[in-house]
Amino acid sequence: MRTNGIVATAVVSFLLCSPVRANKYGSVEPIANAAVIDTSPLRDQPLNVREAFATRLLQCGIVDRVVHALSATKAITTINDLNTHVSVGAGGFAGVTNPSYVFTVIDDGPNAASIDDVKVLTDSLGYVMSQGSAFLLDSDDPSSFDFSANYVVLNFATPPPLAASAALFEKVGRIDRELFATETSGYTQYGRAYLSLQSAVTNERFIEGYVRAAAAFGVEYTPVIDGTPSLFQGGAAFPGNDWTADTLGEEYLSRIPARSHRALARIRAFHLRVTRDVLRRLEHDRRSAADVASFDCR
Repeated sequence: MRTNGIVATAVVSFLLCSPVRANKYGSVEPIANAAVIDTSPLRDQPLNVREAFATRLLQCGIVDRVVHALSATKAITTINDLNTHVSVGAGGFAGVTNPSYVFTVIDDGPNAASIDDVKVLTDSLGYVMSQGSAFLLDSDDPSSFDFSANYVVLNFATPPPLAASAALFEKVGRIDRELFATETSGYTQYGRAYLSLQSAVTNERFIEGYVRAAAAFGVEYTPVIDGTPSLFQGGAAFPGNDWTADTLGEEYLSRIPARSHRALARIRAFHLRVTRDVLRRLEHDRRSAADVASFDCR
């Protein structure tokens, strides 16, 4: 299916399932970068096993610990459970779907979170989880983060399981490999909304691929402006750290107030300890999702 007419870019934000409008979105994967620790035995597990690992870590309060450490040291002052929501969702990159901690942040109104606090929180989660990079998007302000970015949102009727998001990503790949298998191809699932930044292809090709995928998968393509499939535009960033060069996470730490470093280092040590524990058990025996998620939170 070819789209006709002029490609329009909508500088608007999209709604998730909740009645509250969030303006900023982020994601951080919980499985450590391979340059820090060889996590291939865990990464090679089925998606439901990796999801169980991510869910258990979230139940252990790893994100809450980070927020508490930053708040206690006054590195952030505006992040709270009224304006920020974190859950385990699907995130895809270069043809692979992994569980991610996806978060939505309200940045306007009387209980708004500041952009500086959102950045510090994201860097701190990336550091604690030993990630090569994290993801940030301002849904309606192309100037807020590092670069302006076009994106589309495909809406499920209800929030899907991670496997359904992965299947949609694979459907996109069967339609156009350049929207699936490259280092500019990916997506993040927020509630019922599957969000994908534009890959390194033309506007027309990106829209056409996702319009076809939405129709084939039975989900809603947005935005559509005056009957024409179009693009949202926002501001995005991929804050990160090169763990081969900066083995202590120096890039992340340079952007986080120093008074929080010690507390965050303790949380990172916990994350690495439970990761190694799970890897040891996977090395000696095939484990079920329940077994992988049975580690101690202390």
